[in-house]
Formats: sequence, structure tokens, C-alpha cells
Amino acid sequence: MHFDRYARCDAALCRQFRAHAEARRRVTAGFQLWCLTPDRAEEWRAIRLEALRTAPDAFGSAFDDWADRPLKDFAARLDGCEMWAAGPGPGHPRAVASWEADISPAEPDLGWVMSVFVAPDARGQGLGDAIFTRLIKRAEAAGMTRMGLHVGQNNLPAQALYERAGFVATGAPPMLNGRGSWEIEMRRMIRPALRHRLRSLCA
Repeated sequence: MHFDRYARCDAALCRQFRAHAEARRRVTAGFQLWCLTPDRAEEWRAIRLEALRTAPDAFGSAFDDWADRPLKDFAARLDGCEMWAAGPGPGHPRAVASWEADISPAEPDLGWVMSVFVAPDARGQGLGDAIFTRLIKRAEAAGMTRMGLHVGQNNLPAQALYERAGFVATGAPPMLNGRGSWEIEMRRMIRPALRHRLRSLCA
């Protein structure tokens, strides 16, 4: 049953991918992209706490759970994912997002986007779009064919960002995050899986 649902989802993602293939990409001068590695844990700590403080319903974690944690805990998070930041320059992140593989053992070609945040003073400037473009390229280079994420059911601004990046709602039942808020699942096709490419070649 789940297989049928995701098979239908893959078909929808293929259509959405084609529709967005030539979509406009907003590029705004005046900001840079850089990777937040463990040695940049202070940058991650600052913007993560800002995110949890200003958008508490958007994340499964709470500000109070992280406010007093040692820097090594923030470094450990960066060691377990690929986190990208955008802002005036390294040291001053105003938007972040990460991606990870190996979260869905049954779907090794599926990467997951997490920890997305654009600071209020940086919205509407293309930072989130630029980070998603970078994440998708990096995930594809790592062998991912699809990307997934969860977003608040009523978080329409975030859903609009993800739709611009080519994500579509899968139609899977909403799920509760750690804070008790309902989230929906969205996915995006990066490129057809090998089995689909081989099938098209043999057709």
C-alpha cells in the first residue's frame, strides 16, 4: 500500500520537476553561501537559537532545550549533516538549511532537508532559494535522486519556498512533530532513479 502511494508520488514529482526545470531562479547580489562545518559551531548556535526563539512552532526542538547546551553539542549536529548558510559573509549567517542521507534505509536514494530557517530581516532576498539550489546540487552529487522534507501544515510561507524549489506535497497523512504541531511531507525529484532511466532506454 505504501509502495503504491509513493509510486504515485514519484510520478507527480516527475511532472513537478519538469514544470520547474526552467523556472526562474532569483539571484540577489550582496550575500554569500558557505558550509557550516563543526569549527563554525558558534555561527550555527547563534542562528539556531534565533530560529527556535522567533519561530518556535516551525521546529521539533524548543529554545529552552538548546539555550544552555555546550558548544560541542552544536558542533556534533554539524558533524552529522551538511549544513549550508547564506548571509553577508562567513560569520554572519542569516539563513540556513541542511540535508542528510541514510535516514530512510528502505530508500537509500532519498535525502532529507532539515533545519531550514531564514531570519525575518533576510526574507524576500533570495537567500532561501540560493541555499536550496546548493543543497539539491550537493545531494545529486552524492547520489540522491529525490529529496524530502516535513513542514508545518499551516506554515504557508515555508511551503511557498519549498514549492519554488520544486517540492510538492505527497498527500501522506500529516504527522505530529516533537512540539505537537502537525506537519506535512513534501518531496522533489532530482533526477530519475536508475531503474527508471534503464526502463526508458529499453522502451
